Amino acid sequence: MFRSLLEASPDGILIVECDGLISLANPQCEKLFGFRVDELVGQPLEMLVPRYVRAQHAGLREGFFANMTSRPMGVGLELVAERKDGSWIPVEICLNSFAREGQRPAAIAIVRDTSEPRRVDREIRRFNEELRRSNEELENFAFVASHDLQEPLRMVSGYVQLLASRNKETLDAASKEYVAFAVDGVKRMQDLIRDLLSYARVGTRSQAFATFDPAAAVAMALRNLGAMIERSGANVRVDAMPARAYGDERQIVQVLQNLVGNALKFHRPGVQPQISISAEIVEGELRVSVADKGMGIEAAYAEKVFVIFQRLNGRDDYPGTGIGLAIAKKVVERHGGTIWFDSTLGEGATFHFTLPLGDES
Repeated sequence: MFRSLLEASPDGILIVECDGLISLANPQCEKLFGFRVDELVGQPLEMLVPRYVRAQHAGLREGFFANMTSRPMGVGLELVAERKDGSWIPVEICLNSFAREGQRPAAIAIVRDTSEPRRVDREIRRFNEELRRSNEELENFAFVASHDLQEPLRMVSGYVQLLASRNKETLDAASKEYVAFAVDGVKRMQDLIRDLLSYARVGTRSQAFATFDPAAAVAMALRNLGAMIERSGANVRVDAMPARAYGDERQIVQVLQNLVGNALKFHRPGVQPQISISAEIVEGELRVSVADKGMGIEAAYAEKVFVIFQRLNGRDDYPGTGIGLAIAKKVVERHGGTIWFDSTLGEGATFHFTLPLGDES
């Protein structure tokens, strides 16, 4: 059984006597060091130690055996080993000493090649650094583009309206309509640029996660929508909520505003908007739900509604850029949660999203 375990191990295993000679090596050592097992057994352990520290290693080994009763065993050491061809490989070595009746103590060394994990780690760090730099460049681009694009748009809008004002006595109905189209187009372009910038900044212009009160976030969202709620005559009900959630409260307020705002916007004509907001703890997460009795959404659009600039209704009937739910999805996913909806066409929709509770919950 011992021999089967030894041969099946993915790591190199050596037994080293207190005089520094290797008394056992498993087959994995051949792949690791390039020496055959019979080339290792009976040889000093220093043959696997890089030449630049080989002279000092004997003293370190003797110190290990002298203090083996007082040192913690099994601790991984990140070192460098030398192969038969003279090349070096990074390794992690786990050492344990053991005694045998009537014999001097020995040590068992489990050796793992860490060159691939280290390469992967370097690649991950490099990728993360490139991603961080790319995000910064994207944000800078979005900011500059939005600023530089807003200026000519304001100029176009201003001059079009100035021309209309100076020539209002001579403009016919069609010309006035063209002016209105131009001004409206400029306004929609400004809205698109502003919302696109908000979308780009979800992951970069954000606050550190902290514990917050979900009820307070809901109250803030409803205060921000106060004028819209009053104009629509909506009835908004907020149920009792758990005491804590964890995340960026400002962004969660934005998600709630988008969901409640959509419920107000897409109500059935002639029917008072009915909206309810609730939250509960489900499987260790906070699940927030925003339900309405509005127009509802077809199941076929379950993914499309969360895609940036996707609209299910005509722009003339319902204002907006079609980016609100895309921002909500990006915020929720930044928090490690999910967002989805249940709906029956013509009867309303309920949007759900999940948030972490945090360690204090």
